[in-house]
Amino acid sequence: MRFHALQTSPLWERISENRAAISAALDARQPAPGDLVVLPELCETGFTMRADLAAARDSVEWMGHLAKQHRIFLQAGIARRMDGGIANTATVFAPSGEEIGCYRKVFLFTPGGEHRAYVSGDRPVVVDCGGVRIAPMICYDLRFPELFRHALLGGAEVFTFSACWPAARLHQKRAMLIARALENQAAVVACNRSGSEPTIVYSGGSVMLDHVGNELASLAGEADAMLTAEVDIDALRAFRSSFPVASDIRRSLLGL
Repeated sequence: MRFHALQTSPLWERISENRAAISAALDARQPAPGDLVVLPELCETGFTMRADLAAARDSVEWMGHLAKQHRIFLQAGIARRMDGGIANTATVFAPSGEEIGCYRKVFLFTPGGEHRAYVSGDRPVVVDCGGVRIAPMICYDLRFPELFRHALLGGAEVFTFSACWPAARLHQKRAMLIARALENQAAVVACNRSGSEPTIVYSGGSVMLDHVGNELASLAGEADAMLTAEVDIDALRAFRSSFPVASDIRRSLLGL
């Protein structure tokens, strides 16, 4: 299956302009029907703590229309009003435009006050995208490998990661992404934003990895771009079968 990470530079809290940029980028790059495109975390606004502003009421409708227009699977990092408050989500759409999965960020970035603006989820989500099982994750989640283990046991084959990860810690992100791929024998599609916000600088660094941590493709610098790579799901499944690490997981240590 072919995956894309659409690395963008969201303008601070300017939803209409950011939507226009996403739409223009997809029009220019033309992913093939049935491909999966991953957008950054809070791609309509940047990493704002003004949750009421971020949670535009038509975000789901607009992203679904975009998926349908291009006939793609689309993972959009968007804020949504849900039971209990506003959640920072990775919402997944089918080529029909239908919403097929919504992951609510479990680990909110408390050093930045995210827990005061958004409500957290409590579990991973695994979504079937054309026969490939993906587990959407968001930014700070990467520091908590137990979440990825639960997703693996739920059937995940590819971790699709939407982030607003600062340039100052970019090398940490890459190291942990490789670790998550190796630990779980899973491919990784990681889309990080570029550009800057009022107090934070980003440097992109979107990357795709195979199930043994080898780089399939990567971006550097601050430029907007779309990263593309083919993930060999058959090879991933064959490797898991020949080297069945997951069968030795001690479920009791994960509270199962």
